[in-house]
Amino acid sequence: MDTAQILRQLPQLIDSLGLRDSLVNHPEYLPLIADSAQTIMGANAEILDTLLTETVPVATPPKPRGDIETTIDYKARDSIFFDLQNQMMYLYGESKIDYGDISLSAERISLDWVTNAIQANYVLDSAGKKVGKPVFTERQDVYETDDIKYNFKSKRALINGVITEQDGAFMHGEKVKKNEKDEMFIRGAKYTTCDHAYPHYYIKSSKLKVIPNNKVVSGPFNLYFGEIPTPIGFPFGMFPQPKEKASGILFPSYGEDQNRGFFLRTGGYYFDINEYIDLKLTGDIFTNGSYGLQSISTYRKRYAFSGNFNLRYNKTNSTQFEDDSFSKDFWLNWSHSPQSVGTSRFSASVSAGTSTYSANANNVGYDYQQSVNAQFNSNISYSKTFQGTPFNLSLNARHSQNISTEVVNVTLPELSFNMNRIYPLKNISGLKNGVLGKLGFSYNLVAKSELSNAAVASPSFNVINRNAMDDSLVGFSSDNLATLFDRAKLGARHTIPIATSFNVMKYFTVSPSFNYTEVWYPKELQYTYDEVEGGVRVDTLRQFSRAGWYSSGASVSTRFYGMYNFGGGKVQAIRHVITPSVGFSYSPDFGDPSKGHYEEVQIDDQGNTRILSKYQGFAYGGPSLGESASLSFSMNHNIEMKVKAKNDSIEEYKKVKIFDNLSMSSGYNFLADSFNLSNINWNARTSLFNRVVSINMSGTIDPYVYVLDSIDASDRVYQRKIDRLAWNSGEGMGRLTRGNVAIGLNLKPKGSKSQEESSDNGRDIGMNPRHINNSDPDNPFLPGQEENQMAGNVNQFISRDPNQYVPFDVPWALNINYAFNYTKNGFNEPVITQTLNFNGNLSITDKTRIGFNSGYDIKNKEFTVTRLNVGRDLHCWTLNFNWVPFGPRQSYFVEIRVNSQLLKDLKLDKKSRSTFTSF
Repeated sequence: MDTAQILRQLPQLIDSLGLRDSLVNHPEYLPLIADSAQTIMGANAEILDTLLTETVPVATPPKPRGDIETTIDYKARDSIFFDLQNQMMYLYGESKIDYGDISLSAERISLDWVTNAIQANYVLDSAGKKVGKPVFTERQDVYETDDIKYNFKSKRALINGVITEQDGAFMHGEKVKKNEKDEMFIRGAKYTTCDHAYPHYYIKSSKLKVIPNNKVVSGPFNLYFGEIPTPIGFPFGMFPQPKEKASGILFPSYGEDQNRGFFLRTGGYYFDINEYIDLKLTGDIFTNGSYGLQSISTYRKRYAFSGNFNLRYNKTNSTQFEDDSFSKDFWLNWSHSPQSVGTSRFSASVSAGTSTYSANANNVGYDYQQSVNAQFNSNISYSKTFQGTPFNLSLNARHSQNISTEVVNVTLPELSFNMNRIYPLKNISGLKNGVLGKLGFSYNLVAKSELSNAAVASPSFNVINRNAMDDSLVGFSSDNLATLFDRAKLGARHTIPIATSFNVMKYFTVSPSFNYTEVWYPKELQYTYDEVEGGVRVDTLRQFSRAGWYSSGASVSTRFYGMYNFGGGKVQAIRHVITPSVGFSYSPDFGDPSKGHYEEVQIDDQGNTRILSKYQGFAYGGPSLGESASLSFSMNHNIEMKVKAKNDSIEEYKKVKIFDNLSMSSGYNFLADSFNLSNINWNARTSLFNRVVSINMSGTIDPYVYVLDSIDASDRVYQRKIDRLAWNSGEGMGRLTRGNVAIGLNLKPKGSKSQEESSDNGRDIGMNPRHINNSDPDNPFLPGQEENQMAGNVNQFISRDPNQYVPFDVPWALNINYAFNYTKNGFNEPVITQTLNFNGNLSITDKTRIGFNSGYDIKNKEFTVTRLNVGRDLHCWTLNFNWVPFGPRQSYFVEIRVNSQLLKDLKLDKKSRSTFTSF
């Protein structure tokens, strides 16, 4: 039955079903129902009787194709009234109409079948408040209005009092016209990114045009905070709103720098090259003549790789009066990561630049890590695995730079070719699990070319032809390329390890091994004593040179378990795991001059000689000097206890580690003519209070006795180490020559929420048409605000009297790290360095967070670079304050900005720069 048939039979059905009584709440419409129904029934009584009794067949004419393209679904809580004469339909009480991708809900809706027009509005309750405001939805767009008229055929609408969201921005309008392209023409418009019913800020304009997914164009406008106008305004404006990337101009930010004057920064152009890569070119200009350029590019290929590239260049003029000097600096950051799995892989992580970049840029206020870090490292790597073979290849380009010491090391390239361990006899019957079946070998080739601008270590004897520049640091620049290449370390090293293993008495694992090593160099050193000059001449011979050596050995290891049960109480048991290991290695003497790797050279006019290596200071060194037959031994301990768990109904006991690791190692060379016993190394690692405190300790003990000869007037110590064990001289195990202690403290409240959870829980959704906030006390569309205020709202109670509330569960964190380093050589004064670093944060409210970073130089008794930062979430705004209160980088940075990226340039900042530069 189609719509026409329903309309013909509707009056009698209304009476028979008693629907007339449902309009008692709207008596003003009862006369209209009676008149229209009686008129239709009187004029068409015969037709209606026929239809209702179905005694006469009626031929239904073919339905003409109209403007309604799909089914219209409608419903109402109260009643639905059909005006058949005028072909109108009226819906009352929580009415809703769905038509394709269009939906309309309101307290009252009227539908004109002739003009295909629909109209909706609200009603006023007894308190004069608006009830059932129309909400119009078309695809993803939602419009909350006072009233709306919409035509199904033309797709046009007239709207009064609209609130709608478009691409993250909210538009409020007194009168709105919407066309078939979904473009909106708004009068009395407010444009904002705040989702409150009464926004904290907005741009008010008499005329506004919204082009979906493109831009918002405004007539004369100015900025309002609350309902307070500001003098900030323009005759016209355009706010881009593309959902897709697009090329365009990047407007600069402005401000003042204490060193370089007023500035315009980060202005330029954005190039949307294609879906895989983009490019942003920006520049900075300062009133003292300084300027900067920056190139930023991001790229991504799905399932293949992604990365970003950032190159910055600054020219900084001197801040001194009548000083024309300037500094040119650059900094490069590049990150590349593969995302696919295959036989080859390329990755990069680069951070490098001039040593004076951080000092001159002085961005400690908002780029703390870049400003305070002294050490930067880079690595570009390529690796290849050859499928079906045990071989793999890797190439690396490495860089390390310390901007404090200005030492730069560049390794370009570094090659590594490896063959995984193979077992040639494994598949022979009867040998699989035996000694020969487990016999395997591998191969490793490494080669590198390393450049460094660091000073070259000087020998303890007089070198008459030593370059004077070797004692100093040289600049890493093209002007010093000859010196850098002269200091370059080039070489290759081949290693072939052969090993097997077998068990003895079931619990002991024996691992014999044999290792062969060979180095290749494009040069070697030649030493001659010059009697006239009274020193040694060191010449570099440019020729291929190689040296090979080998060693063999075997090791035995096992593991012992010990358990002590207490039988009850809080501590149930303690377990002790001991892992001892003993190894023996042998290496022949390759220091014999007859082997060609070492030379015995006279070093002074007294006839003293020394055996010197032809590869002294080379990339991989050379063969060892002297025959060695060494026994190495180590013992590792792991101690943990099992204690009764607190408040845990699932696990009755838990493990608590007393020592994660407690180890000691040393060695003994049977063939050495003196000092057979090696230094004793020890290490300990543990944590306390459920890993709140972590402790790491290590050290080295020299087991031999030192004899003091004399101390001169300048307190220089003259001493000797003699071949006598300290134990035999009553000095215990020996002297502590190196000791390190690192203690870390990590404090935070138990079960505290993360900052993200706190931020989400503390934010109102506000006047979003898709989600009206029922807790907003300023929302005029919600009934019963007085009841809400008296219903025990804790937040409002706190706001009326904050002194009555103490926040015991405030999220906070405190990290303290202390390091103690000790070195002492015999009777020399010990060298002690101590570092103390601490950082933390405190969320004093759900939307206010305080953080700090600092340290203390115990030797100089002063604080290191200290930074205090405060962040405040102002709903649609964010306030940031960064402060370096003292020191050479003393400065502050204050910024208040809109959260949304749509109006990211709507901000106010103030910077105070320190005078710390490289000049």
